[in-house]
Amino acid sequence: MSNRISTILAFVIAVIMFVAAWFFMQSGDGASAPARAEAPVAAPKEVPIDSTRCVASTEWMKSHHMQLLNQWRHDSVREGNRTYATPDGRHFDKSLNTCLGCHASNPMFCFMCHEYANVKPTCWNCHISPMEATK
Repeated sequence: MSNRISTILAFVIAVIMFVAAWFFMQSGDGASAPARAEAPVAAPKEVPIDSTRCVASTEWMKSHHMQLLNQWRHDSVREGNRTYATPDGRHFDKSLNTCLGCHASNPMFCFMCHEYANVKPTCWNCHISPMEATK
């Protein structure tokens, strides 16, 4: 019984500390560190987007496409960097739609390989799958 009480007590203390920290951060009373000046951000140059060829070779994409897509997601969402430059100077929009621009013509494109490799991609947790788009 005392173990249960100590667990509940620890939980209540943690909640109180969380609420107190939240109120402190929201108070804006000047006690927190001063905001640093933001460096001016240069306006991005208009870069032509190339969608006539794939971003990499077929062999490389077969084994590295998920690492590339995960990096694109991180860069786009966390860093605000939405343009991918290839080593040969071509530029692409960092978007799953860039891939689907060519590969959506076959709604089974992703699913055939993923089924064969017995992997369950999470892309379609956020994006509309080509299978759903054709319905």
